[in-house]
Amino acid sequence: MREVLHIVTKPNDVLTAGMIATQQKQPDTQVTIMDLTVAEPDYTRLLEAIFAADSVAVW
Repeated sequence: MREVLHIVTKPNDVLTAGMIATQQKQPDTQVTIMDLTVAEPDYTRLLEAIFAADSVAVW
């Protein structure tokens, strides 16, 4: 299974939401979303997710 990581840096981005929704529908893809717009982002988890992913997109 392909691991895709989306790192969100802007809140309420329509393009990002659309891309994530499309990839989540693919049966062979595991999508992880790390939202850096929250009050206290988990940077340790982010680093682990980056190295575990096959592909990383920063929005």
